[in-house]
Amino acid sequence: MIAKHLIAFAALLALAACATPPHIEEAMLKHDNDPIKRFTYCNAFGCQSEYGMIFTQAEWDEIGAFFVGTRDAADERARIAKAVSRFEQIAGPKAGSEDDVGGTGMFDPGGGQLDCYAEASNTSVALQMMQKSGFLKYHIVDRVTMRGVPFGTVGLVHATATIKEISDGHLWVVDTWFFDNGGPTFVIDRSEWRSGWHPEGGAGI
Repeated sequence: MIAKHLIAFAALLALAACATPPHIEEAMLKHDNDPIKRFTYCNAFGCQSEYGMIFTQAEWDEIGAFFVGTRDAADERARIAKAVSRFEQIAGPKAGSEDDVGGTGMFDPGGGQLDCYAEASNTSVALQMMQKSGFLKYHIVDRVTMRGVPFGTVGLVHATATIKEISDGHLWVVDTWFFDNGGPTFVIDRSEWRSGWHPEGGAGI
């Protein structure tokens, strides 16, 4: 009997590293998703709470400055990583998620903590606005990527934003979940990420 309970619990963990997934991409369709007017920012587990945020022109110009002089696709991915981290640093205090702890898993501790679904949604919206603003020359925003047992890979469920390289259609994920708010953002080959990739020193799954 105990063994059966352990198997059931292991199965539950395999299915739920983050909170119950909402429709992650819905935030990309709400508000104006214009940084100077209004855009949707999730500030709770599973995007259960959404904040209509506005950046000042100076704040959005700061994001745009990361992309001045982009040389090629690889260079743009490096700039995306830096720009997304800075985006979180600006957005966190506005939304009350500045103390979000990296790697928050399946149990909601409250208090502005974000799970991977909220992180994936926020990063997707940020990338969407960067694309609309003309900052991205070598990539376009793609659908959120999932990994874990229900999605054909080993391990716990995890979600993140995705970009597609225009020249060859190659997919790259943009993941902000592993460290605290505004910490390092990682742009990783999608296949490598789906195999269970995580950064040294970052939260494990």
